[in-house]
Amino acid sequence: MMKYFYSVAAILLVFGCTDTEQASQAPFLGTTWNLAELNNRKIQHPGPQVPHMRFEAEKVTGNDGCNNFFGGYTLDENNLEFGMLASTRMACPHIENFDIEFNKMISVTTRYLISGNKLELLENDKLLASFIAAEQS
Repeated sequence: MMKYFYSVAAILLVFGCTDTEQASQAPFLGTTWNLAELNNRKIQHPGPQVPHMRFEAEKVTGNDGCNNFFGGYTLDENNLEFGMLASTRMACPHIENFDIEFNKMISVTTRYLISGNKLELLENDKLLASFIAAEQS
C-alpha cells in the first residue's frame, strides 16, 4: 500500500511541477524584457536607461541604454528577425559604445527561446543576449 502511495505522490509531483512551470512562463508579446547579459557579460546598466525591448504584434520598441528604438520584426515559430529599426540619436559618450554592441546583437539575431521569465536571443545556436521579464500587460 505504501509503495502505491509513493508512486502516486511522485506522479503528482512531476505533473504539478510541469504545470507550474508552464503557467509561469512569460509571454513573448506584451512583456518588457530587461537586458541581463550581452555577449556572455552580465550587464551593469551603463546608460541613463535600462536596456530593454518589448514586442507587440509586428512591432518592437525598446532602449539600447541610451536611445529609444522601434520597428518591425518577423516571427516564425522560434525564428526571429528584426527589420529596419528607427532610433533617437542622443549622444551618450559615457556608455563607451555599448549601444553599438546592443544594436549589432539585434542585427544578427536569428532565433529566440523563452524559459520561465528569461528570453534568450541567438544567432543560430550562439547565445547573444539574455533578458529578464520585467512587466507584462
